[in-house]
Parts: sequence; structure tokens; C-alpha cells
Amino acid sequence: MVSEPVEHIPQEIVSFFKENVGEIMLIKGPPGSGKTLFALECMKALTRNRKGITIFPRMDRDQLNSEFPWLQKEDPGQNLKAYHGNTKMADPNWFKREFDLLNTEQQGNVGFMLFDPIDAITEQYENPERKMKEILSLVQSTNVSAIMVQEKEGTSYLDHLAGAVIRIEFGRMDGRRYRTLSIEKMRSVEVQHFSYVFTLQKGVFKAFKPWRLDCIPRGEWIVTDDTDEHFSTGLDGLDKILGGGFKRGSYNILDVDDNITSSEYFLLIRPLLLNFLNHGRGILMVPPAGEHPESIRADLMDFMEVRTLNEMLYFLDYFSTSSQKPYIVPMGSTRKEGLQQKGLEIIQKLRGIEDRPYLDFVGLDTMEYLIGESLTLRHLLTGVSKTKVTKTLGIGIAKPGLKIGQGIRNMSDVYLKMVKISSIPCFYGVKPETGLFALMPDPEAGYPNLTITPLT
Repeated sequence: MVSEPVEHIPQEIVSFFKENVGEIMLIKGPPGSGKTLFALECMKALTRNRKGITIFPRMDRDQLNSEFPWLQKEDPGQNLKAYHGNTKMADPNWFKREFDLLNTEQQGNVGFMLFDPIDAITEQYENPERKMKEILSLVQSTNVSAIMVQEKEGTSYLDHLAGAVIRIEFGRMDGRRYRTLSIEKMRSVEVQHFSYVFTLQKGVFKAFKPWRLDCIPRGEWIVTDDTDEHFSTGLDGLDKILGGGFKRGSYNILDVDDNITSSEYFLLIRPLLLNFLNHGRGILMVPPAGEHPESIRADLMDFMEVRTLNEMLYFLDYFSTSSQKPYIVPMGSTRKEGLQQKGLEIIQKLRGIEDRPYLDFVGLDTMEYLIGESLTLRHLLTGVSKTKVTKTLGIGIAKPGLKIGQGIRNMSDVYLKMVKISSIPCFYGVKPETGLFALMPDPEAGYPNLTITPLT
């Protein structure tokens, strides 16, 4: 029992079995999609206070021990008893007698049964539908609920008998595979989310529940260390994916999909900004379109001292001709003389006499709108060269519709793509090439600290 199972499965499923006694949940999906691991995670969650029986007709003892050794252990806190293909329970001719005996031994406390797959029991009969109804009548007459894993694709009589039908399947995004759970049918339960993305990391089923920033607890920001070769991204998990973080003297792109909101892509940006500032390094930012310097400052102010922000975070505002704030440099004047000098003065201030590295952060959609495609690319090429020479860090945010998309991909050292799957913000690496990862708030440290989980 290596996990906290109720945290890993959708709440609708727990509610279904709580509201319905003697019901059936049917699990369908292609081979290898995770049906068995999902079914076992459900059984672990449901059998905290009642006994459960798992029946694997196609497995022998050795296979069961190899794949699920925890099922065979004598654990006082475990309420699951497993049967495999060479036991009487898995033999349909002995099923009723064995069940009656076990239910008596457990003093009528058996509450849940798992058949995986149910096809292996019913297919041995000339009339499988009739035999299935006999099995159902047996378990339901004793108020036992059943989870049935079905191998056969397509709709069958079981779809009509079951109170809940769950489909496990694969999805693909840019050549990368992920898994989803869909609720196709659920009796007597209000379904909040019909689709969940999940992972089978380390052989454990875990569904990701949709979340909102205003509904999660906040914590103290945990600073991560830089190395001699890398600036930390602010997230240990992302540092490991990138081999240490963002290389010193590199230019890096975060490309956000059209269904990603600014609050969602800032999940990856915020840790970097906070970490840079906490290490006493300055940031010069051209905000992405739709973002205002004051809103960005207000966001960071929850985790940083105002004095640090005033000294280390500056904005180039190309839409303003004047500003009363020293940290906002208006660049929208019709008199262009001196604008470039203003930017250079800010950079010199951030670098100081120690020639410290700083973060050059650019909303690429803002630049393309202001100066056009060709000039933006030329500006970026110059910035990339300066970044490499000065060993600072460049970050660009690319939004949908950006015309310079292929150009910035070619010039970047790291290219991350942020997407959303079943309402969960996820990302993957194009450079370097990686699989998909889900972003979730850190349950122990609190937001804005995040956990990064591979969608295996």
C-alpha cells in the first residue's frame, strides 16, 4: 500500500459506490492502457473499511506475485484478498461455493469484488449472458458491489447492466502518448468532470484532478540553487528534465497553446522570476500582450519584499509615453532619441560593478506587434548573441499566431511547449525532446511550488 488511494482516483467513482450498494462498474479500453492498475487503485480506496476480493482468472500464482506482490503480503491494514487462475475461486464451477464460504469466513464483511477480466469467466459458458446474470444476482443479493474489467471492445450487454461505465484510452499530442479516463455512464452521481488525464508512474494509477489557483493553499516560496553551468528554473523537477536548468548564456522559449491562459503559463514563469530575484539577480521584462507591469509585480509581491522588486525588476513599456513609476520605462514616445540609451542604463544598473548576469524576458507577441516579423527576428538574433557573450539568460514567451514561430524555434537552446489536457496544464520539450508532464500544486510546500509528474 504505497499510496493514499482516495487521492488518486476521481471523486465521482468514490461517490458512485457510496451512493449505490450492490452496483457494477465496468472498465473498458485497449490492452496496456491501464485498466487493471486503475481497478486495483479503486479497490484500495473502497476497501478501507470493508473486505474486498480480486479475481484474476488469466493469471497464475507466479504471475500475480510478480506483477502485484503487495496483494499476497500479510498486511494487517490490507483488506484485499487475491485469487488467481489456479484457485477454485477463478473456476466458474466453484464460484458460488467459494464465495459463500469466504463471505461466511469474513462474517459478511465482503463489500467489493474485482473481476479482471470478466470475459475469462463468462466465455466458458454456452450462454455467457445468462451466467453473467447469475453471478450478478449472487453478489448483489449480499450487497456486494463489483468492478469488472472487460477485454472485448465495443458495446455489450454489460454496458446496460452496469451502473457506471469507464473508458480508459490513449491520446496523442505531437507524437507523445498520454492516457485519459472518461466517464461514459454513471448512475445517481453528479459528474463534475467527464474526463481525467492520468499517469501510471512507478506502476501506480494517479488521476489528475482539475484545480484552480484561488482554491489551493499557499506556502512559502522554496528557493532552488543555481550551478556553475546552469540557472535554476525554480523547479527541481524541471531542472532535472533539462539536465540542471537553463544553461548560462542560453536563449529559451516557452510556446503556449491557444487554450492556455496567462495564469497557467505563469505557473512555469513565476518560479523562474522568483528564483532569479531571490539570488539577487535583476530582470528586464517586455511583458507579453495582455499583461501589465503592475499586475506582474502584484503577483510576485505575495512572495517577495517590495524593496527587492523595486531594485531588481524593470519593465520596458512600449505602449506608454510616460510613467510615474521608476521601475516602468516608457518606450512609446514618438521621440526615439534616448530610448535605446534608457534600456542600456537599466541593464548596466542590473549588472552592477560585479557584471552580474540578468534575465532578459520578452513577450514575443508584443515585439512582433510593435516592429513586425523581420525586425523582431533581427532583434532576437542580436539578443541571443549578447546573451551568449555575457552569460546571462534569455526567455521568450511565444503565443498562438506568432509569425516568427519557426525562426525562434531554430535559434532557441530550449523550446518548451505548454498545453492543456483534460483541464490540466501540461508541457513537453521540443528541444530537448521529452515526453509530456503534468503541473500540479505541491501538496506539502504549497503554491507557487509545483510538482512535475511524467504522463507515463
